[in-house]
Amino acid sequence: MTRLRPLEAATPSRARTPASTRWKAHLRRFGPAYLLILPAVLGMLFVHYIPMLSGIMVAFRDVNLYTVTQWTSAPWVGLQNFIDGFDPAGRLGARFWRSLWNVTLFGVVTIVLGYVIGMAVALLLNRPFPGRNLVRGLILLPYITPDSVAYSVWRFIFQARIGLVNKWLLGWGLVEEPIIWLVGSRALYAVMIAALWKGWPFAALILGAGLQSIPKELYEAARIDGAGRWQQFRYIVLPLLAPISRTLILMSVLWNYNAFNQFYVMLGKDPGWAADVPSTLIHRESFTTFDFGVGAAMSLALMAIMLIFTAIYLRAVRRGSSLAEG
Repeated sequence: MTRLRPLEAATPSRARTPASTRWKAHLRRFGPAYLLILPAVLGMLFVHYIPMLSGIMVAFRDVNLYTVTQWTSAPWVGLQNFIDGFDPAGRLGARFWRSLWNVTLFGVVTIVLGYVIGMAVALLLNRPFPGRNLVRGLILLPYITPDSVAYSVWRFIFQARIGLVNKWLLGWGLVEEPIIWLVGSRALYAVMIAALWKGWPFAALILGAGLQSIPKELYEAARIDGAGRWQQFRYIVLPLLAPISRTLILMSVLWNYNAFNQFYVMLGKDPGWAADVPSTLIHRESFTTFDFGVGAAMSLALMAIMLIFTAIYLRAVRRGSSLAEG
């Protein structure tokens, strides 16, 4: 009796194809795509990844003004830079934790108020009225204004002697003498106002785009069922805008923890204890006192915080996707 050969043995196997042949076929198929993304990959490599790896190496070495030119051979100090930067009992560590609290407060206020204002404006602009497209363009002016220009204007507005805020307060009789806004605890609130003015148009733009994607049939069906505007907003708008809202909030959190321009332009290199944030502290420690090792250690801590927020966001997105599929 003749024994039949297995089908696998009779069929040519891909595993028998030489690796060089498979690689050539792969390049013929995907080579043009690799060439197209090569500039972006090189840009990311030299602008992001190499500096990031260099920063990680600097964080464990004693890199200062005297060793920065040969930082790869600077003395290895292990975790000493992290101890100096984060020890609450030390001057620098206490300053870092206070700056972290300041930027958290700054972020909570600006993100929450920016979202509320952006949502309100987006809802108003979602209704048709004459000149709506013009208004949409005008509200973006604060957002597209360069940071150096916008925050320089706000610095002038909050000036103690010639600023418009004090001029109005004195003119209305609300205060008897000029308020020093850009020094002390008031400085943080002054920057909050300026950042809120510049940031809420972006929230309005993103939320407005999300509102445009909601089918009008849902509103009509809700009205037929007797739902009012608040019920439509609660049970239609908010749930359908949840994905875009999560993305907007994550972006805002990352931007706010990286906040530097508004503080540097309005308050200078040293905003003071009550208004210091991690970015200005890292900049000052690295480029004023030239303690690059401690500055790099603080940068790593800030990056770790942002990675935690990103991981939480991705987990929430996956959970939302699994619930939607289930």
